[in-house]
Amino acid sequence: MPSHSVLIGEEMNESERESFLSSRGHGVLSMGVEDEGYGIPVSFGYDDDDRRIILEFVNGPKSKKKTFAEASEQVTLTVYDYESVDSWESVIVTGTIHPLDDANVSDRFASLFFAQADDAAGERRWEDRDDIERVWYEIRISDISGRRSEGLRPRNP
Repeated sequence: MPSHSVLIGEEMNESERESFLSSRGHGVLSMGVEDEGYGIPVSFGYDDDDRRIILEFVNGPKSKKKTFAEASEQVTLTVYDYESVDSWESVIVTGTIHPLDDANVSDRFASLFFAQADDAAGERRWEDRDDIERVWYEIRISDISGRRSEGLRPRNP
């Protein structure tokens, strides 16, 4: 039977977790209201200066993600890289989500977001359409945890 550490991996230290978040741009955002949960794939940027996650939602008229973001008391962002049972890393961020005014989204944050997120929407992101709304959010981090497969060489922070 495998040892306990093989099954759950090794804990990452703070600089390893921050390095991992800075090197990724996609994860799964989980939100919940009362007894209903909602998880969505998202692109993000990690702002290590202010220890927060920056997100941009592109919402349609009946946006479920906007409804959940506005009503969730706490959210979780799961970011992971899985190659095999012997080569994986994951970081889980817990915090609260808040809309950002366009005036509070500086060029620095926008460039951080697009640099890390690889802009999955491509050129379509810049289309000006009446049926969509773009809203910036931040996750104010209250907790970060991270693990990696046993023996996986730690990232250079």
